[in-house]
Amino acid sequence: MHEWALLIFTIAIPAAVGGILFLWFINGKMIDGGANSIKVMKVPLLVIACLAIVGLFGAFFHLGKPIHALNAIRGFGRSWMSNEIVVTGVFIALACVTAGLAVVQKKINPVLMLITGLVGMIDIYCMASAYTVTRVNGWNHLNTYFVFYGTAFSLGPILGASLLAKSLKGEAILKAIKWAFTFSIIGIAVQLIGSAMFNAYIPEIQTIAGETAAHKMVPYSGMIGVRWVIEIAGLVLLAYLSLKNKLNYAFIYAALIFFVIAEGMSRYVFYVLGS
Repeated sequence: MHEWALLIFTIAIPAAVGGILFLWFINGKMIDGGANSIKVMKVPLLVIACLAIVGLFGAFFHLGKPIHALNAIRGFGRSWMSNEIVVTGVFIALACVTAGLAVVQKKINPVLMLITGLVGMIDIYCMASAYTVTRVNGWNHLNTYFVFYGTAFSLGPILGASLLAKSLKGEAILKAIKWAFTFSIIGIAVQLIGSAMFNAYIPEIQTIAGETAAHKMVPYSGMIGVRWVIEIAGLVLLAYLSLKNKLNYAFIYAALIFFVIAEGMSRYVFYVLGS
């Protein structure tokens, strides 16, 4: 499997999208405006913007040279890959502007946060569509959308909650973790639905090499099972934190690591299917 750059790109961008939407939600739900909002949101917004930039570098490494991205932009409106590159650029620019306002002007703009997140959701759609229109039958399935949106809703909220852990205090951070737990359940449910649909379809799929996808996935069945065990373990940690009256930093960061590993394994198998 040689698509490591794409693996980073397709995890970092959805995670950043889910993260900024979660921050917007928490900002509106639990945080007073003004100085308190700046204190809580500044660092998380900066980290989200940096994560989005990391995803951009992943895309550039896949293309080989940045000039290739400029060439791809010319197909905007005609090619899903071109649409993905353009919308990704817009999302990253908005994320950086949102973080920049927090640093330079000491201002949190909830409307801009929401717009950034919504552009990110469009970006995820473009990202998934770039795979569903290919000749790789294992990707040309509705499950591809469930995979990418599932990452945003499962990994994004725990990322946001872990970034808030140092700035939110007392009952506020515990409520944020409860919301992260709720959204992560939704994200995992989305992935499970897509997986169930895909498993019913997989016997009919033939990969580029001509073998059936079901046959090609046999060596990775253990990895797929371990991936779900790790993701559920992360969810259990979130559930435990949701029931506690005191934050355990080690547990929340462990939950984040579990989700990152699980999503990485999921994406690895996704690219193996298309190799």
